[in-house]
Amino acid sequence: MKARLLGLLPAKALAFDVSVLFGGFGLQLLTQIGWLLLALRLLGPEGYGLFAALTAITVAAGCFAGWGSDQLLIREVAREPSAMRRWVGHGLLSILVTALPLGLLLFLLLPLIEAGRIGALALACVLLADLWLGRWANLAIAIYMAGGRSARQSTVTVIPGALRLAAILLAGLVHAPLTLSAFAAWYAGAAALSALICLGLVVRDHGWPHAGWIPGLWGEGLAFAAESALQASVKDLDKPIVLQFLGAEAAGLYAAALRIVEVLALPIRALGYAIYARMFKLAAEDLAECRRLARRSLGLAVALGLAGGLGLLVFAGLLPWVFGAAYQALPALVRWLSPMPALFGAFVIGADLLTAVGRQSHRLAVVITSLALTLGTCWWLTPLLGMEGAILARLGVQAVTAALVWALALRGGAR
Repeated sequence: MKARLLGLLPAKALAFDVSVLFGGFGLQLLTQIGWLLLALRLLGPEGYGLFAALTAITVAAGCFAGWGSDQLLIREVAREPSAMRRWVGHGLLSILVTALPLGLLLFLLLPLIEAGRIGALALACVLLADLWLGRWANLAIAIYMAGGRSARQSTVTVIPGALRLAAILLAGLVHAPLTLSAFAAWYAGAAALSALICLGLVVRDHGWPHAGWIPGLWGEGLAFAAESALQASVKDLDKPIVLQFLGAEAAGLYAAALRIVEVLALPIRALGYAIYARMFKLAAEDLAECRRLARRSLGLAVALGLAGGLGLLVFAGLLPWVFGAAYQALPALVRWLSPMPALFGAFVIGADLLTAVGRQSHRLAVVITSLALTLGTCWWLTPLLGMEGAILARLGVQAVTAALVWALALRGGAR
């Protein structure tokens, strides 16, 4: 099976793809499953629902921390490897400068809605983790992706999840019962340690960054940041809507179902990481070859998604036994979501192809459309059909946007 999957990828990419797909992915999958299991059991549906709704907002807003410097780093270092330390310094400074005012704004505004009413100290911890420390750790992933260091990329991808898993395990042992306020402090601590370790590896491998601001990138950086924020919003901002209409317990069940699907989509994300930087190189050298790589990767992404969806259909009945009796409604929800991994696979490869061929503005337009459709249909269908309505909204929008990105990416030449 492994050999057949690898056969779908170009031969010159095998060393990189083997490491990403079958090395770090396995560890990342285990940490994600472990964290989800402990979070659902220790926080319960209500606590997990509030936490998921809050972090849906903070993670989406956190995409503006750094102003797209991680994506700019990948693009520019892939073209000019000698500029690595200059771009690392720019990225670190960009994240720090933009995270401070953004964090203050959210600290003042979030307590006005249900998701942000967890207490000032707990809210500050979550903002610190998601707007600053977590973004520094994510920058390390971009650094190794741009440099083609697949083994190290796998390592820094796994570290934040592994430390979050350790944090919730220790928090559950220290606090009985575990409250959301207590967990927020452990969550911030894990983010701080992961940033320290990941950036320490960067310094060891590449040397100290050259501190300084690279001017003239506000427009491009904003486009990358906005696209990432909008994509995160499409993925998560329906959770606060479910919380608003159906309450914390329903929001917890809905968020848990989506989180399970996200875990099953990790192989698809690994595939996207494996080919992303290579797409930029091929687009500059041979546009037709870039598109051929994307089409081959599409088949693999959809196959991985279909396998994940089949797993949801077959094993969903075991979920209440794994997570506890409070999650009896979970199997039906995840079965409704079984087509999502395949649709996500089609979308992510097509969207990356759009970016690689110079159509980032088209990709941004698709994501804006996706966000508007997701929020609008979710707001409309959730009061009418409950959580199933929100799921139908997600599935419909994902199918439409997957078809749209491919139609745009394969039309004409690069721009």
